[in-house]
Amino acid sequence: MLGLLLKIAALAIAANYGVRFFSWLFRKQQRVHYLSPMRQFKMVFWSLLSFWLGGTMLGTLLRDPNVTPLETAIAIGLGTLLFLFAVPTLLVHFQYWSHERENALELEKETNSALLLQPGGRYLLNQQHIREITEVQCPSKRFFWSSYRYLIITFTDGQQVKVTSLLIDLEQLKALWPRVPYQTKTKWVCFL
Repeated sequence: MLGLLLKIAALAIAANYGVRFFSWLFRKQQRVHYLSPMRQFKMVFWSLLSFWLGGTMLGTLLRDPNVTPLETAIAIGLGTLLFLFAVPTLLVHFQYWSHERENALELEKETNSALLLQPGGRYLLNQQHIREITEVQCPSKRFFWSSYRYLIITFTDGQQVKVTSLLIDLEQLKALWPRVPYQTKTKWVCFL
């Protein structure tokens, strides 16, 4: 069983470098942002891997009757821990995906504005129409779900829209409006 864990660890390390390489290879500056498969895969990769590893460890207990009590304890402990790290991320990812799946965001860097297209309407995002921006993020950068953040953009008329990190790198969007009042809120897991 320990040999299997070492093989899985080697596979995880190789997959990490593979994802980084392909992300770097296909990265380009975009003007229109939508839910791209590469961005989704990059954000959810470690959670899916953790979920799969936890399932593999617990599944090994069912298949192999010759497992020692120490190996059983290790497999149950690590499998449960991996599931506990993966499940919140997968839930947040699904929630962000269902919120952003039909949305598109077009950036106009020359005019420091953006056009947000949602099924409920079109929103012109520029400095004159935005009263404040609130970023909701995790208190720690070490969790799998810490890359899942979102912005609440409040317009001068009181209306609000949410833009998640699954759609666009939020730093890119915040850089358009440096003079808009900005605040940060923290949540343990950034559910919408």
